[in-house]
Amino acid sequence: MTETGAPARTPVLGSRFRWLWTSSVASNAGDGVTRTLLPLLVVASHPQPLVVAGLTAVNMLPWLLFALPAGVLADRHDRRRILLFSNLTRAAALLAAVGAFAAGTSLAVLFVLSFVLGIAETLAETAAPAMLPDIVASEHLEHANGRLFAPQVILNEMAGPPLAGLLVGVGATLALATGGALYGLAAVLLLGLAGVEAAPRTAPPPGTSAARSMWQDLRTGVSFVLTRTALTRTLAASALYGLVYSATFSMLVLLAYRTLHLHATGYGLLLTVGSVGSVAGTWLAPRLSRRLPTLVMAQWSLILSGAAYVGLGLAGHVVAAGAAIFCNGVFMMSWNIPVLSLRQRFAPPELQGRVMSVSRLCSWGTMPIGAALGGLLARTTSVTTVFVSSGAVLILGSVALLAPLRQDVLTGEQPEPSRVPRQHTDTERGEHDRGTV
Repeated sequence: MTETGAPARTPVLGSRFRWLWTSSVASNAGDGVTRTLLPLLVVASHPQPLVVAGLTAVNMLPWLLFALPAGVLADRHDRRRILLFSNLTRAAALLAAVGAFAAGTSLAVLFVLSFVLGIAETLAETAAPAMLPDIVASEHLEHANGRLFAPQVILNEMAGPPLAGLLVGVGATLALATGGALYGLAAVLLLGLAGVEAAPRTAPPPGTSAARSMWQDLRTGVSFVLTRTALTRTLAASALYGLVYSATFSMLVLLAYRTLHLHATGYGLLLTVGSVGSVAGTWLAPRLSRRLPTLVMAQWSLILSGAAYVGLGLAGHVVAAGAAIFCNGVFMMSWNIPVLSLRQRFAPPELQGRVMSVSRLCSWGTMPIGAALGGLLARTTSVTTVFVSSGAVLILGSVALLAPLRQDVLTGEQPEPSRVPRQHTDTERGEHDRGTV
């Protein structure tokens, strides 16, 4: 972590980060289009709730099936090539769907497409954060992660859905082709990262089967996480946050309609206010991280996020609800960015992929459970109770999990860095200062 009182000027992240950032912008634009596009295409022909829910489940299933193996692959192979493969796969899948639609598509095609996109996303979302410590210096990870989160929120949650709706209105084939073109552009932009040093490969021991070696690598990655107190406790907190987030988000539409008396437009605006808060958080979190200890910032972000959920549940007016959901977006990023940076800084280069995959599995794997619990609790009590109880659980859980940790555990357990990005020349510094992303 950067020492308290460090200079507040914007860090220089370099040209390699700019290539990764621009590629991330293109792929996130593709995500924003396709995540809204596929449900719209399904609803147009099969408007049954179970069919629409099944599409989402199929898209998320690869995270349960392949998250841990994806981490092993990210540690065995060049992470830039994994990202390249992922974007090319998504581009090819969407362009193939264009042909299928021209010939008269079926529901099965959309489900297969959703599953393929989910597999490719699992690979990309594991390899990209694992590669970031190879590109920027350790003390700039919070700033770099904040820069990457901002377009993700803007394009996935704010710009993508209306763009997808507009494209579907023109024609399904145009919408699919646009998504494919955006992923293709993301792949092309990754070519600018050709000079990034490949991650150390964990080659299978001689005479060991591929399946056995995969299992050994998985055990090594999970064991590394379980023997680091800071990683174990922050991952448990992430799992708790995933439960709370999904439980409340699944009931947000009912809160908007029944309590706040909003309709579709008002609900959409409420979501937009939360997204604006998240964007503000991507700007604020890196700056706070230069002034606050990582664990202090992480714990208070969860506590304040829990308070925001309580406030959202108790809000009887749309203005109060908007303020609560805006603040929650800020606090969510104030948790995500420093904790992700902590994990990147903690793991040695040869284990980055596996640590990232365990992290994703913990935080995203609990979301289906949280959504089910939220629905059951709302059915037996009330929607307001879901928000108030979820916020209270997040506050108490964050204190129980993170309060026992001391800041010195970060230096006491952290391995010595085995790779440091090369220093910039004076010429490069001048170029970076003119065009920092």
